[in-house]
Amino acid sequence: MSIRRMTLGSGYRYLMASVARGDAAAPTASPLAAYYSEPGTPPGRFLGAGLAGLERGRGVQPGALVSEEHLWRMLGMLQDPVTGEPLGRPPGAERTAYVDGLNRLRKAPKTVAGFDLTFTAPKSVSVAWALADEPTRRRLHAAHVAALEFVSEYAERTVFATRTGRGGVVSEDVRGVVAAAFDHWDSRSGDPQLHTHVVVLNRVQAASDGQWRTLDSKALFRAAVGLSELYNGVLADLVTADLGYGWAPERRRHSPVEKWEVAGVGEALRAEFSQRSTEIDAAKDALVTDFVAGRGRQPTPREVLQLRQRATLETRPDKELHSLGELVTGWRSRAEPFVGDQPQAWVASLAGRNDLPLLRAGDLAEGMLDDAAQVALEVVSGKRSTFTRANVFAEVLRQIHGVRFASPGDRVAVAEWITTLGLERAVALTPPDLGYVPDELRRPDGTSRFRPRDSEVYTTQALLDAEERLLAAGRAMDGPTADDAAAAAVCAGDLPGRHHPLSAEQAAAVCRIATSGRALDVLVGPAGAGKSTAMAGIGAVWEAQFGPGSVVGLAPSAAAAEVLSEAVGVPTENTAKWLAEAARQPDRVAELEALTAALDRATPSLRTRALLRRARELSAEIDRWHLRRGQLVIVDEASMAGTFELDSLTAYARTAGAKVLLVGDWAQLSPVAAGGAFKLLATDREDAPSLLDVRRFRHEWERDASLKLRTGAKGVAAEYARHGRVRGGDRESMLDELFANWCDDVAAGRRSLMVAADTATVADLNHRARAQRVAEGLVVDSGVTVAEGSVIGVGDVVVTRQNQRDLGSATGWVKNGDQWVVAAVYADGSLTVRRETGAGVARLHAQYVREHLELGYATTAHRAQGRTVDTTHAFVTATTMREPLYVMATRGRESNTLYVDTVYDPDAATAHRSPSVRSPSAVLEEVLGRSGAELSAIEVRTRERNTGASPARLHDEGATILAVDRNRRGQQTSARQMIEHRGI
Repeated sequence: MSIRRMTLGSGYRYLMASVARGDAAAPTASPLAAYYSEPGTPPGRFLGAGLAGLERGRGVQPGALVSEEHLWRMLGMLQDPVTGEPLGRPPGAERTAYVDGLNRLRKAPKTVAGFDLTFTAPKSVSVAWALADEPTRRRLHAAHVAALEFVSEYAERTVFATRTGRGGVVSEDVRGVVAAAFDHWDSRSGDPQLHTHVVVLNRVQAASDGQWRTLDSKALFRAAVGLSELYNGVLADLVTADLGYGWAPERRRHSPVEKWEVAGVGEALRAEFSQRSTEIDAAKDALVTDFVAGRGRQPTPREVLQLRQRATLETRPDKELHSLGELVTGWRSRAEPFVGDQPQAWVASLAGRNDLPLLRAGDLAEGMLDDAAQVALEVVSGKRSTFTRANVFAEVLRQIHGVRFASPGDRVAVAEWITTLGLERAVALTPPDLGYVPDELRRPDGTSRFRPRDSEVYTTQALLDAEERLLAAGRAMDGPTADDAAAAAVCAGDLPGRHHPLSAEQAAAVCRIATSGRALDVLVGPAGAGKSTAMAGIGAVWEAQFGPGSVVGLAPSAAAAEVLSEAVGVPTENTAKWLAEAARQPDRVAELEALTAALDRATPSLRTRALLRRARELSAEIDRWHLRRGQLVIVDEASMAGTFELDSLTAYARTAGAKVLLVGDWAQLSPVAAGGAFKLLATDREDAPSLLDVRRFRHEWERDASLKLRTGAKGVAAEYARHGRVRGGDRESMLDELFANWCDDVAAGRRSLMVAADTATVADLNHRARAQRVAEGLVVDSGVTVAEGSVIGVGDVVVTRQNQRDLGSATGWVKNGDQWVVAAVYADGSLTVRRETGAGVARLHAQYVREHLELGYATTAHRAQGRTVDTTHAFVTATTMREPLYVMATRGRESNTLYVDTVYDPDAATAHRSPSVRSPSAVLEEVLGRSGAELSAIEVRTRERNTGASPARLHDEGATILAVDRNRRGQQTSARQMIEHRGI
């Protein structure tokens, strides 16, 4: 399920544009039968419990057809669709246009009139529906409709809310929503995509007084993931109950979350019906062929860009409406290579594959529910330091997706109970309400309406304990210390292996860290501030004091550890690997003691030699994975290290008498695990060593601007735009321009980086780069097909995505994130690759190639962190967070250009119109105002306490309580007067 905001006066036309206008639009037994031959889709139908409050309380019948006038009144005027009367406060005059930082006239933001909740069936369901006979297609559609209506009703009871009281301090339940549902059959590109747009009006009646008010959109977006998971689960239950379909989990390429598809609907068939990008590439290739034939040469990158833009226009689906019958005929023809010439019979073969019982809520034993709660809590708390009930509920639904339930109510009952069991194990960070709350401001379940439903924030006791231990270690002053004079002497000269000394700022930070005596220390520095040089200085000081081998380097990834090793000149390791090996030390020690005892009694023999050899191996391993007193452990990119990892590492160091130094930037990317510890430690003290002099960028303005970007300062987006670093347009044109500019930089000999925050865009850019290099004759077109669907051939730049220590080259083993160039492709699917920079060749076996190799022309923000190049070209959308934007905008020395998608849509496949266009600066300002940084549980606990006790909030709550009391007294007085008047 995706959510789109719909602004006042726009958004309704695209829904009405696809509705059939002929006689078949009259109500019939089945919308599928009515529109099989009629061009277009069925008219919208009303749904929602809020319909009862329309037409002055007479109500509108659920299922009644929605006319164009109805929809205009709802989304164009925020009026009752029947009477035209305003629902609540009429929308005021739109805010006036304004002048942006570049003195350009901009349109003002528009009032939100509603929300488009688009429920989309899984691709396998859409494919089966598209190819089935009419009765089966009708049953699948009915299951889809029943699932979305169940989820909508559930959301009315548990999610949708409004706000009342002074400053909107009261969260009110609502009587229901007013919504219109529009069924659509295909995606924007004409592939089968069964989906329904449920347009929810941004006006609801509060349960307490029946007044019409706006929706609380925060509650809706907070619950969106859980509602989407609930729809998927309920749909699977209904389809299985009716048709007997089985379901199979599938691994996602870049996510641990499984997706479930109908058993028997293969990946190749599903891919056939997701062809938009393939169509564009095929059309572009044909145009390139014509170009070469006509001009006798390959087109330049700029000319290829123009050809691709032409291909995009030529392959864009026409605006004509097609009947469902026409669509089905085309889909069946496309499916024949995969299912044969009898697609309906193939769909029929999918039935009866389910071998799981349909369970009732009471069928699951308490122990099973308890185990599921434990697993769900572990998954959620492992990924984030704090969470809400909505997070746990969504994860519980994922955990039980493979279970088939007899009814939607059974699925919800089990999911809610497991969620409650999970939260009973958690620790609430939101303080309880302790003040006076009158009954009028309490819900039926007794909870205060001063707090939005299910908005409480939780963590686990284990995480809180880990954070407390880290804070204690950061305050402890019993760590090893370097001599002041020795530290100053090292900092005054050139560093080993370098021809320059530390800057004054770097030297001061190095000396403070080396002589602080803190058991756990930090070094904070923004991008390009010279943290690597400072770490080299710290290493030199430490080895001068404690001798060679006294510095250990760790980093969140093996590739980052290799960069750290080059910077500091000491052995380094992946943090997770080091901790795993350190955890094995007790077993090694026990085995070595047993071997030593056996050797004391042994006589010379071959067996004795083997025992001695094993003893030496164990001794070397114990020494390698052992910390000793006086050592310094440097953890680079520490903001990306999980809290539990840092806690375990610090515990090892404290036991050994070693010092830990965390180096990083809390304004950059967070870990994929529960994090926030680095910022917690850095802000726990006022004198944390920091580097502020940004040295990376060639242009002075960019040094200052990058620091503003780091904290999301107002106006910095306009500053980047003034210097020509911002481009704006739709996704395709921005990717085209980004790619063309990257090609120009590469051709000019610059080290250039294409980067995006999401893997789908990275894959798109990689495909463009490969196609271009094939056209230029730099890459062989044929090769090996890998898991993500790309073909990799000789000459391709690739990236390895999994550590493999038994696959080596002259410059080290194969690491996650290593860049290579393909040197040879073999018949068995294996490859020979050489490192993109430096020496080193490795042979990658076929399974590794298939599962863990990707094209490496473009990269994600996470893989880009820590890299430095000449130029960077970064793709930005409305969903990008500040931290990845900051990383993407600070990799290049010479320039960093941002290509902003100004017409972003959350679900392009189900978008039947172009979203409203925004200015690139407006999109960037929104991105900069939205932080995705992981906060520690302790920081969130403090924030929750401060929020609840803020003077402004207490004032608003107090004013609301006084208003309720006045109203109660007035009602009591009126009642008393009435009684006296009647003489009772």
